[in-house]
Formats: sequence, C-alpha cells, structure tokens
Amino acid sequence: MKLENIDKSLFKKRLNRFQGGLVAGLLVLSLLLSQLFIALWSDGDSNTLLNLAAVAVSAFLLAGVVNVIKDKPYMAEITYARRLKSELNRIYRASRKLEKALEDEREVAFVIRYFQLHGSRHLYQLEDNTLTLDDLNRQIAEFDERLAALGLSPTVEDYAPELLQQL
Repeated sequence: MKLENIDKSLFKKRLNRFQGGLVAGLLVLSLLLSQLFIALWSDGDSNTLLNLAAVAVSAFLLAGVVNVIKDKPYMAEITYARRLKSELNRIYRASRKLEKALEDEREVAFVIRYFQLHGSRHLYQLEDNTLTLDDLNRQIAEFDERLAALGLSPTVEDYAPELLQQL
C-alpha cells in the first residue's frame, strides 16, 4: 500500500456527507420498516423485537448499498482512508512480532515500522487528529535517529503487506 496525497477538504466534505447519509438512511429505513413490520406482524403487545428487526434489516440493506458504491469515484478518498486504517490495524495486530524483530534488528521490521509511523502521521493529518500528532512526531524523530545509527534508509514505498508474513 502506498501513501497517497489526497485533498483533505474534499475528503472531509465527502466523509461528512457519506456519514450523514448513512445516519439519515438508517433513521428513515428503520422507521419505515418498523412501521411495516408492526403493521404486518404486531399482536398488540410490545413491539421491541419488531423494532430491533427493522434496525437490523436497515443496517443490512445499508451495508449492501455501501458495498455497491465503495468503488465509485466519489468514494475514492473514503475508501483510501479505510484501506490505510485497515493496513495500520494489520501492523498493530502483529506488533508483538514486530517488536521482537526490531530488537533483533531485522531490516524488514524497520521497513514495516517506518510505514506504520509515517502512515499514522498521514492519517492523523488527514483526519485532523492533532492531539497525538506531537507524540507521533517525537516517535518518528527517535526512529529516524535509530535508522541513521544503523545506516538504514527505508521509505514508505518499500512497504508491502506481504512483509508482515516475514516477521
């Protein structure tokens, strides 16, 4: 996975519209389906289960819609951010192996960590996560010093998801 420069304002605008559309869609579909389910199957007692079923069916229908539109050009920035988060999560799940490989000074581990740190900074900047950005920049500076001491110079382009299997 490569880090892409995307228009932050366009990303935020599209993400807000997408999330707003999901919330509105869930609300409207849930209410409509709830009324339909109550009209069809209510016996006059509590309708909690029918309401819950309406919400579940609405969520399922919206998941299908998202699956259909995820590859549309309008969703490119949102899909990219989701893929980046997914890849960073994969690295995080392998963090125990990664830490061990870093201790053993395996070059593949340095490439993975470099991508993790710079990918996280890219995502934080994209999402305006300024609370932890200073700490992340400090980690990057410390890691860069370690790389310089070892004579290594990885880049984010060196990273490939398959590298995690080499840990």
